[in-house]
Amino acid sequence: MARTLTLPKKGSGNWSEGWHTLTISKAEYGEWTGTKFIDVWFNDYPENFNLRMYAKVGKDGEEFAIGNLYRFADAGITDALESAEGETVLKIDDSAEALVGKSINVMFYKDGKFTRILSNVAPTEFTNIVDKFDAKDVQYFKGKAESFFSKWIEPKLKDVPAEDTVEDKVDADLPF
Repeated sequence: MARTLTLPKKGSGNWSEGWHTLTISKAEYGEWTGTKFIDVWFNDYPENFNLRMYAKVGKDGEEFAIGNLYRFADAGITDALESAEGETVLKIDDSAEALVGKSINVMFYKDGKFTRILSNVAPTEFTNIVDKFDAKDVQYFKGKAESFFSKWIEPKLKDVPAEDTVEDKVDADLPF
């Protein structure tokens, strides 16, 4: 008797915790319970492993989280203007396609048996019409992301109780 067995396609990516420089293969906008987000997928990783970044709006009413994704990926920046206050204002093509082929630094962490991507990203080293990110700058933004992880994500990972096994529950009910 002969049989076949189909194995699921796996990515060839590195799954270790820590920082990885990845190239974006696809991006799509979406909305969940009224909040806009962008999903980002990477070369060499499977379709079920992606970065989801939710839009965040500052006190000035300007969205900054997804905007920084484009800035740190050196994606879609078409112009820079100086405001009346002397601040630099970027003009960005924020189409999902503008991210494809761009690289960013992302941090992997373990959540139980799963690997996840921290939503705070860091730039790679590059220079464009507005920014020049060198190794020192990259380390600075990685440090900011690691601080965010330590303050907001890591405590939640430690608060999650370990899964009980069925045997543990059965043994706990036995009187002897």
